[in-house]
Order: sequence, then structure tokens, then C-alpha cells
Amino acid sequence: MRRLQLIAHGEPSQVVELKTSPERPLGEDDVVISMEAASINPSDFLLIRGLYGIRPAFPFPLGAEGVGRVAKTGANVDDTLRGKRVLIVPTYEQGTWADEIIVPARNIVPMSDEADPLQLAMLGINPVTAYLLLNRYVSLKPGDWIGQTAANSAMGHYIVKLAKLAGLKTLNVVRREEAAEQVRLFGGDNVVLEGDDLDKKVENALSGKELSLVLDSVGGTPAGELAKSLKAGGSVVVYALQGGKFPLMPAKEFIYRGLSLHGFWLANWMRDAPRTEIKEVYQKLGDLVADGSLSTAVEHVYPLEQFKEAFERSLKSHRSGKVLFRLGRH
Repeated sequence: MRRLQLIAHGEPSQVVELKTSPERPLGEDDVVISMEAASINPSDFLLIRGLYGIRPAFPFPLGAEGVGRVAKTGANVDDTLRGKRVLIVPTYEQGTWADEIIVPARNIVPMSDEADPLQLAMLGINPVTAYLLLNRYVSLKPGDWIGQTAANSAMGHYIVKLAKLAGLKTLNVVRREEAAEQVRLFGGDNVVLEGDDLDKKVENALSGKELSLVLDSVGGTPAGELAKSLKAGGSVVVYALQGGKFPLMPAKEFIYRGLSLHGFWLANWMRDAPRTEIKEVYQKLGDLVADGSLSTAVEHVYPLEQFKEAFERSLKSHRSGKVLFRLGRH
């Protein structure tokens, strides 16, 4: 089987290699997955550069999320899974940037044959993160407003889509006017540009309404400016630090209005949540992909051997969609 593996921390084009590995014995609780597609995420590059919360031993099989079909089952695994399309839960126990992988059966969730495999391949990290951000911290009801930074990102897109399905309104912060137009096109209710007067722009955009939840992935000042428009008891959730700095928060707002600040990392949910909850959430989101309610743009798809070109394209700051690998014989 061919797979991409990490041999040291460093620049992606220099420390990742395509390796052909001999087939290893199948454990009694494992399945063999013939991979169809796997996505490339910013967190993959953080891991490659040694900046992520996981510090792997080398060589390390790369790729966190993806989708494929069950080719073989271990002795303790239900044989009716054979041939089924499944999502690989991104636990980092197996690398998905490969033609074929061996996965513990507990790390797969059956998916619809009717769904687009490229969209399912992107389900493992961003959509489930967006879903949990909207459902874990504040009891939201239709008509409530949420604010988010980096709204033109793939994560921002999923947050807007899931918020709209729940009847929520979104106040979206971006850095460029072309990004603002992009967010409007995929359904953002209000969009404002970062700047020195961001708090005033947010206040004007809300027209007297207040935010119930702020979701931040960039760090620095924007989330703190959004927090000024949170209702009493509202929450800020930080799920990434794209700018490399922790969000700068207005302390008095937290003291006098009872705001709360949370950090979210999907790996912690994977570790702590019951298996039934994990399966239920992924199947719910998979159904939304299957009926066309949940999707995001794909810019380009590469075969595994063109991984350097895929990395270069994925690392560009201004893309029109996600970059994925199409794998195996599919």
C-alpha cells in the first residue's frame, strides 16, 4: 500500500515522503479500508511543522480525515460492513493519505452511498467542530445571533450553513472585501471588515441586537471586539490561533456581565465522548451531506503522487475551496 508519511518536523515539501509499505496482518478488531478521498487541513501542516498538540513518533502516517469502503474485516468485526462506505474518525491512530489503511473498527462510521465522497471526506474535522461549537456552550434558539472571525474559511462556511439550518443569524468578520462577498454568497447574514473601529461596525450591523456566542480562530483583537456585543452570560470559544496570538479580551466585560471564555480542541472530544455520541453526531452530519444541506467548495483534487503540488496549492492564502486527495482506484 502507498501512503504519505512524516519523517521529521519541518517544511511539508521536505519532510513528507510517499512510501510503499508491505501489507501487515489484520487484527481481529480491525478493518481494511480502500480509501476514496482524504482532505488536507491547516492542522495537518501544523502537525508536520511540529506546532500541533500531537507529537508523533517517526515515521508517522499522515492524514486525519477521509472516507473509503471496507475491503476486509477482522474476526471480531461484523462481516456485513464489507463493501460499506465509511468515514474514518480523525483520532490520528491511522493515516488517511493512503490508498489502503487498516483501522480499528471503533474508528469508522457508516455513511450513505448516495453522498458525494469528496464532501464526506471533509466531514471529520471542520463540520463536526462547527456543530459542537454551536451546541456545547450556549443554549441557542432560532433568531439568536452568533459572531465569528475568519468567516470566509472552510470552518466559517460550515458554521454559517449549520447556523442557518438551526435558524440562527451570523455576524461574520473578515479581512478583505472579496472575502466578505464570498461569505454573503454562502449565506452569511451580516459581514464586517476588520479594522480599528470593528466594535462600532459590529454594533451598527446588529442594529440593537446582541450576540449570544462568539467563535474565534484568528486570535488577537477581533474576538475581543465582538465580545463587547455579547449579551450578559454569553460565551467566547477559541478553537484555533491562526494569527499566533491569544485573543485579547476586554476584562471588564467578563467581570461585570458574566461572560465566559472557552477553548475547544476536537481531539479532546474524541477522547472523552461516548462512542455512541461520536457515531450519532457524524451520522447526523453525514445525512445532511447526503441530502445536499451541507457542503463546501472544492478547489482541486490531486492523486497521491502529486502531494507536493497539493501542499503548495493548499498553503495558498487565497483559495476558492478545499484541496483533497483522490485515492486508490476511485
